[in-house]
Amino acid sequence: MREATGTGKTVEEAIQVALAELSLQREDADITIVELPTKGLLGILPGKNAVVQVRERFDPVLFAAEWMEKTLAKMRLSGRVGVRYRDDRIELDITGNNMGVLIGRRGQTLDALQYIATLAVNRKTGNFVPVQVDAGGYREKRRQSIQSNALAAKQKVVRTGRKVALEPMNPAERRLVHMALSGDAEVVTYSIDEEPARRVVVDLKRD
Repeated sequence: MREATGTGKTVEEAIQVALAELSLQREDADITIVELPTKGLLGILPGKNAVVQVRERFDPVLFAAEWMEKTLAKMRLSGRVGVRYRDDRIELDITGNNMGVLIGRRGQTLDALQYIATLAVNRKTGNFVPVQVDAGGYREKRRQSIQSNALAAKQKVVRTGRKVALEPMNPAERRLVHMALSGDAEVVTYSIDEEPARRVVVDLKRD
């Protein structure tokens, strides 16, 4: 987050100096008066200038939405960006045409875009703010598909007595499988292989 220190004969003059350095309008800044100006004493003691600290006022939610709109334009994709702040994270929901291009195979393009968006926001804030990016409702559809596949794998394992290895998934998707079958009385889940081929195995519980 950008900030600058301004000095001047008056507080207002000091503020204008700092605003000019940051190329900010007053309404886009938080201003702290560090030191008030003082007059000299009978020509013996010199006076002091006013000192202020001006910090850019930053809204991470608004920044994330604007950043995504600019990114879509660079990708030559048309889409509307909805944004909200929920559960201590920023959620960006993109709707429009050609969402398949934005999603990519198994959501890989969407995941990459989400990673870059998180970096952009956190570089600006200096703090960690998670960003979730969705397009065309893909995340919810994928979540439902993963949970359905996990339950189907469990039924197959119970029926055949043989373990089932699911398709490679990212960490968040593997977590959904573990959660879907957590506490199940008949099967256990564990992960095998290395990224990006890491996958979840569903197996019978052994005594």
